[in-house]
Amino acid sequence: MKTTCLLLLPLLTLLSRPAAAQTVNVDAAERYWEMTDALRRDQPLTDAMWAAFVAVPANRRYIASVFDERGLKRYRHAIEVAYRPSLDSVRRARLKAEDWYYVLADQYRQREPEYRAYLRQTVQKPAYFHLMYQLAYEFLPARAHTRVADLQLAYVAIGNDAISEQQGLVFSLKAAVDSDKPKVGILEAHEIHHQLRPGLDFSFADSVDRPLLYALNMTLNEGVADLIDKSVQLRSPADSADIREWALRRAPSVLHQLDSVMQALAARPSAPRPELRYYRRLSNGSNGHLPGFFMARTIERQGLLPRLLSAIDDPMAFFLLYQRAARRDKTHPPVFSAASVAYLKTLQKKYVAPARRASARALAP
Repeated sequence: MKTTCLLLLPLLTLLSRPAAAQTVNVDAAERYWEMTDALRRDQPLTDAMWAAFVAVPANRRYIASVFDERGLKRYRHAIEVAYRPSLDSVRRARLKAEDWYYVLADQYRQREPEYRAYLRQTVQKPAYFHLMYQLAYEFLPARAHTRVADLQLAYVAIGNDAISEQQGLVFSLKAAVDSDKPKVGILEAHEIHHQLRPGLDFSFADSVDRPLLYALNMTLNEGVADLIDKSVQLRSPADSADIREWALRRAPSVLHQLDSVMQALAARPSAPRPELRYYRRLSNGSNGHLPGFFMARTIERQGLLPRLLSAIDDPMAFFLLYQRAARRDKTHPPVFSAASVAYLKTLQKKYVAPARRASARALAP
């Protein structure tokens, strides 16, 4: 899921605060149902109604992370079509055409009782928070088995994603409910993992190295967290095909392209370097899920998860450990060239120790 952060913002700072109560905010979902109740009465979705809905804090944060302007405009229209009786013929035509936004809006219409029950019966229970943390701890070193102070969770009734940012976590109800079916709490655990994972701040790095460092870190960040939920979904008959297609099938191609990029960087240090948008396109806009889950899964399959957790703040260590696991793996996943491995070690030597010292100073009393 999406993680909103600056370049490798040191998540360690989150761990320095004492534990405090968690808060669940469902205002955004309630406002959605108020809005759609009016649409069911065939009232139009006016600009004023929409602006008030978008202004709800959780909606505003979620929309800023997940939707672009064009996509949000299309989704707004799909919501109106899904609920207004006078537009039912349009709704049926768009569903027949399998237009994603209309399918998504119709899911929220049809499954509203299920989503309401989820909020009422599940997320308001204190035990739910305990479960969320326990699932995340399985993929964190002992030093990160803590709690985020004043954690703010919010649920929205739009979209099919979740975001993790300094202000807290925001979940779409569809993503949360669907993720709970194979195993309760795995989506929330995935997102809290982003808050708890010790990270390093590489903002001091040479500007030419920052885009690649960002890409490596996001691959680590999402890849390890994906072991919490994607591994479970992969074993679920309902979800396995989607996960394989989205997160695994293209991963070898992405790894080969990353290898080519690092070889070129090693061979021509003064040549122009790819910008951040190149790496985002390479990962299909996944912010690291692709190829992160493929890599983390390979590492876990070879029994190297403890080694991974011991260096979970170091993105270069993640790639080097994948290399070790891939060489062992009988399914023959892609391995990096010697030039790329050497380049990763150069980045590691140049940046990791200084970043760790800076983190230690920041946490010192």
